[in-house]
Amino acid sequence: MEDSQNKIIEKTEISEEQKELNNKMKQIFLNSFTQEQENIKEEKKKTLSEIIVETNEENIITKTGKYDEILKHKNEFNLSKLPKNFRLFYYKFKNPNDDKIAYRIGKLLLFTYGKNYPKITNSKNKKTYTTDTNWGCMIRCGQMILSHGIYRVLKSKKIDTKNALYYTFSLFNNYPIKENNLHNYFNGMLNKYYSLIREKEGETFNKIKEFFPPFSIKTLCEFGELNGKYAGEWFSDVIITHIFKNISEYYEIFNNENLNLKIMNFQSCIEIKDILNTCFIEKKYEKGNDNYIHLNKKYYYFNKIGIIFVNVRIGLDAIPKEYYQGIRELFNLKECIGIIGGKTRQAYYFIGYNNDEDSLLYLDPHVAKEEDKTINFNNILSKHIIKPVYTLKLSKMSTGFTIGFCFRNYEEFLNLFLFWQRAKQSRVPILGVVKQHIVVDIKDNNFDNDDF
Repeated sequence: MEDSQNKIIEKTEISEEQKELNNKMKQIFLNSFTQEQENIKEEKKKTLSEIIVETNEENIITKTGKYDEILKHKNEFNLSKLPKNFRLFYYKFKNPNDDKIAYRIGKLLLFTYGKNYPKITNSKNKKTYTTDTNWGCMIRCGQMILSHGIYRVLKSKKIDTKNALYYTFSLFNNYPIKENNLHNYFNGMLNKYYSLIREKEGETFNKIKEFFPPFSIKTLCEFGELNGKYAGEWFSDVIITHIFKNISEYYEIFNNENLNLKIMNFQSCIEIKDILNTCFIEKKYEKGNDNYIHLNKKYYYFNKIGIIFVNVRIGLDAIPKEYYQGIRELFNLKECIGIIGGKTRQAYYFIGYNNDEDSLLYLDPHVAKEEDKTINFNNILSKHIIKPVYTLKLSKMSTGFTIGFCFRNYEEFLNLFLFWQRAKQSRVPILGVVKQHIVVDIKDNNFDNDDF
């Protein structure tokens, strides 16, 4: 592993400054690899004693190691139809009936077509909608990939699994905050955001009585109108990730210490400088604080968590086979939160791949479910946690898709930077990275990555 990594890094040597960067990046990679091996060993020791906990005094997963409610529904996860050897994000599985698979998949929120929710009005044709069936599948896939990123953010703040799922879901539910009582973890954090389409003629923000969660389908459609997309129309992955970026800028909640994150969106090419300007803060050099990035004689220190979406297109009618391995490698990266794409007019959320053939694992939003007016964990369990998993051959996948990444600290950003640099140098690069000569220093980080 180390020898092959040396060969990759040697190709990039162009200056003393870059040599310093490469040596440090190599050490990060080796540290990351070592940590991954330790995580695997630790995983084998566990009996999955994590608590997802109690609703109406009923344990969903208990300290005894019995998976209780989730495992009662194990057959609904479609595990028998999963490949024998596959990877779910950065976890490898070889037994499709392994209870751990259901548990891991259970940490992903499923969003599908909804029905009978509050009316969404298309301001262009004045039509109203109480369902997004046949047009909202990419919106739902966008909700899935973003919710997993936010879930990971909350887990990094030492919030238990049940509450992390509960808090996350409260940001996506499609009923007014006054009705669903946005969980008190976020109460009081919503600021009156800049919205032209929410302000009715003759009214002020103070007279608006209903505020919907930031990622409800109603809010997404309203922000969609600012981007030329309306309720009843199919949203592309490019549009929905751009909307996420806009919303994260409009809602004060994302600047609060409980989230403190920024959502960014790039078209094929990742701008490192933009990330530094958004998620890092420029300060004078601090002696003793090595968590900095040095660029153009300026020092940048980590300041905000970043969720990054990169829209790519590979090929015209089909993805060339030489790119298959690059797509699979995305799921080997712990900072990857998945891919949204699919096939013509059918959007899916991709969460892993088959080790034995060229196919990806995905969650399917194409089922209409009744929207719940109030949030409780039993509803979340039955409609958003218990779900089947399917596979799609890469030869049938559309050439345009979006990759999601999430970094929650300085070290994870450096892991991502190394991965992007390696991806850029690939014979068939999937991602572009704007060349930046940066210098970094490494400091040991005891961050717990076992949170998926």
